[in-house]
Amino acid sequence: MAAEITHLQARMDRVAQGNDDERPKYEPLAVEPASQLVGRAPPPPRDWVCEGLGLPAGRVTSFIGNGGFGKTTVAHQIAIACATNRSIFGMPVSGGPVLSIFCEDEQPELDRKTRIICEAEGIDLGLLDSAYLLSRDGSDNILCSFERDQIVLTDFYWQLDATFARLKPRLGIIDTAADTFAGDFMSTPHVRQFIKVALGGLCHRHGSAILLLAHPSASAMASGDGGGFSTAWNNSVRSRLYLRRPKSDDAEEIADRRVLEIRKANYGPSGGLVPLIYSNGRFILDLSPIEEGAKPIKAAKIDTRLALSVMGYFKQHAAAGQVVRFGAIFEAMQKAGDIPAGEYQTVRKPLQRVLTSLAEQNLLSPCDVPRGYRMVRETAE
Repeated sequence: MAAEITHLQARMDRVAQGNDDERPKYEPLAVEPASQLVGRAPPPPRDWVCEGLGLPAGRVTSFIGNGGFGKTTVAHQIAIACATNRSIFGMPVSGGPVLSIFCEDEQPELDRKTRIICEAEGIDLGLLDSAYLLSRDGSDNILCSFERDQIVLTDFYWQLDATFARLKPRLGIIDTAADTFAGDFMSTPHVRQFIKVALGGLCHRHGSAILLLAHPSASAMASGDGGGFSTAWNNSVRSRLYLRRPKSDDAEEIADRRVLEIRKANYGPSGGLVPLIYSNGRFILDLSPIEEGAKPIKAAKIDTRLALSVMGYFKQHAAAGQVVRFGAIFEAMQKAGDIPAGEYQTVRKPLQRVLTSLAEQNLLSPCDVPRGYRMVRETAE
């Protein structure tokens, strides 16, 4: 024992003097002064999959929402929009191939959702050559585990990495964190390694963005914060989305409504709200969102129902871009029962507000000659 103590003391003395021969030799970090930027071209502008949603290219974004609130459906819609390079909820998308790993839905359910979304949006299924939507329901989907707080990547992780290498997806979607993360949700080292090493590694090696779906903690569900567990779940991602119901006491009003909230955006403004409403198997922009915190107003639904009916009329009768005059739209809506009978100058006002709102959302375009409205080309396609 005395000899070991003497040896340890001698080594500590050598370390203090910088003469420790037993210490491994390391190369210094490659660093250079920032002044070297003077002779270089500036980097390209920041790349976005969807800037409106705060979804950056090549980085990890988390998408949080209570179970059963529809986050998988929204993610499915984002996948199809990205693969077909179409806007999502009125916001431009810079698209490309999409690889989606769904751990909760079986393949027939994914196929049903794909057909429903495409039919509702008027998308030809033949255009989905770049959409890869894989069910992993019932499989072992763990991407990493931990030994003494050190990450250990699994065989499935490397199989997924090889798939990324082959497809080079613009966007990868992983549903959910609970199925793929075998660490401690409260451990900052575990969470950071999962997001930065495992998921971040996919981003860096393949130039892909990752959208990670997850559930909030029980306390976050109760508070409506949309987070919970370790703060590393929020701090380690570059952007965080949160899907929730509108804040209202009117249970009937909010049943089919959601709010997609940008809770964190390192590269842009956070706090943005996207009001959504469930319609025909997918979510669309809520053109008449309820005022959060307001007391129930039973008549508030009429504008949203009328907007859906107007868009349905255009898709059925004027999808090729024909101009439809206001009177024809009014007559069709009144015949369908979406506008009540009454004095024309009074009952026409809800339709005028809806048409103005649809034009502001770039779904319809007003025309002067001939006077009326036509569908915006992307909406009609």
